[in-house]
Amino acid sequence: MYKLFSVAGYEKKAVDEKFSGMINALSYGAPPHGGIAPGIDRIIMLLAGEKNIREVTMFPMNQNAQDLMMKAPSEVSEEQLKELNLSLKKNK
Repeated sequence: MYKLFSVAGYEKKAVDEKFSGMINALSYGAPPHGGIAPGIDRIIMLLAGEKNIREVTMFPMNQNAQDLMMKAPSEVSEEQLKELNLSLKKNK
């Protein structure tokens, strides 16, 4: 994974900071679907008769809509905002 990011111009430190969730998740192995996920979790939810997808999802979000594995949501850097030509409006 680090080699792929290096081709895109990222150093290991930047990858660890910006993509720690992906690196952490892949440390457990490649996804069983090989990156092509056709909504199997929803199909399993229906087949299992569950009313909530969190009952069949491996890494569900918590009650605060946080994904602890991906450390999301997280702070956005000024560089990322500039790259997307966005600015944050501060409340007074």
